[in-house]
Amino acid sequence: MKHQRTIKALAPVQCPEHPFARVLVLFMSLAVFALLICALNFVFRELYMDVFITQTALDKVVVKDEYIDIWMVGLRYDAKLAYYLMLPGIVVSLLGALGPAFFRLCLKIIGVWVTLSAAWLMATTCANIHVLGATGLPLNAAQVDLFFNAPFANLAAYSSSYPIFFDTVMTLFVTGLFLGLWHRLTTIFSTSGLWSHVNMINWLICLCCFFGLVWTSAQTSVTSMDPLTAAQAKISKIPMVNYIVMNAPMSIHYSDSHAMLGDTAK
Repeated sequence: MKHQRTIKALAPVQCPEHPFARVLVLFMSLAVFALLICALNFVFRELYMDVFITQTALDKVVVKDEYIDIWMVGLRYDAKLAYYLMLPGIVVSLLGALGPAFFRLCLKIIGVWVTLSAAWLMATTCANIHVLGATGLPLNAAQVDLFFNAPFANLAAYSSSYPIFFDTVMTLFVTGLFLGLWHRLTTIFSTSGLWSHVNMINWLICLCCFFGLVWTSAQTSVTSMDPLTAAQAKISKIPMVNYIVMNAPMSIHYSDSHAMLGDTAK
């Protein structure tokens, strides 16, 4: 009898028997998602700094403390983005308690959401880099709305000035890699012996850790003494430094703050 070999990266996520355990596995998949979002934005922020600071004349005027602030404050916006993206998944995950079939359905829904979120993050980052390079200003909500009024016509028009084909290939590649990592890490969590038998103490610890991550990432007036606002991205008198603190989706979200970030008076 032949045994089918399963590629580890494509191994299915295991469904725990206990309803509470099923919900926790789905919550852990969202925690993985949030951490991957922050890791991907870490890479993007390094790219922003390389393109718009270290390879330009700004490298001589940007001080060390501002580099540190770009990373530290930027991480807060990354966490806030992860918080927003986790919220729909938390609601969906609760349905996993209804049974194995619902667990698998929830996992598929979360997988689609992970894919769309990664693709949106990658696409907006590419667009933001091009807009920053061309205009010196970040991508804003009005530009995004204008693009979606006629997306294919706009892509055709932009292809003569920007590497749209390369951006598309990179978006597909990074999205696929992101989804593969999320699926693999979720599979590892699901096969843990932690879910093989009822252990309420350990399960409650996992639940507290997950909601601790959500609580910390929220950064609202309820969850933090220092709520995150657009004003906290203004860390320098140099507009470009302020513009690259936020990740692209959060920069679009805070489009109204771009004028304040571009003010040279710190």
